[in-house]
Amino acid sequence: MRVRLAAAATTGLLLITGLGIGVGGATSASALSRGNYCGGVYTFDEPEVSYGDRGTAVKAVQCALNRSVRNVNLAEDGAFGQLTYNAVVKFQGCAGLAQDGIVGPKTWKELDNWSTWDTSGFWIC
Repeated sequence: MRVRLAAAATTGLLLITGLGIGVGGATSASALSRGNYCGGVYTFDEPEVSYGDRGTAVKAVQCALNRSVRNVNLAEDGAFGQLTYNAVVKFQGCAGLAQDGIVGPKTWKELDNWSTWDTSGFWIC
């Protein structure tokens, strides 16, 4: 009985985290592991983005910030303007990162971690 319960729990965990059989198509390791809504809707690419940039990667950043930072309420329009910059700097400070306003590998990693949950119960700040 214990073996069956352990197997069922493991299978359930794999399905919940998106690591089960039949899930694929991600283009990077972090994209595969996060499986969050923002990347799935906009893009799985995680290029460096900063003030003045535009595109689907910026939309993914805006979505992740909306899911990670309380009361940010960014328009997910793909334009990295002053409000997005301010939200990135705030997020970086809460995550213990350098507050440079640039979304590079370290910031993407933390955004991936904090924006995975679809609930307002998990805010970084």
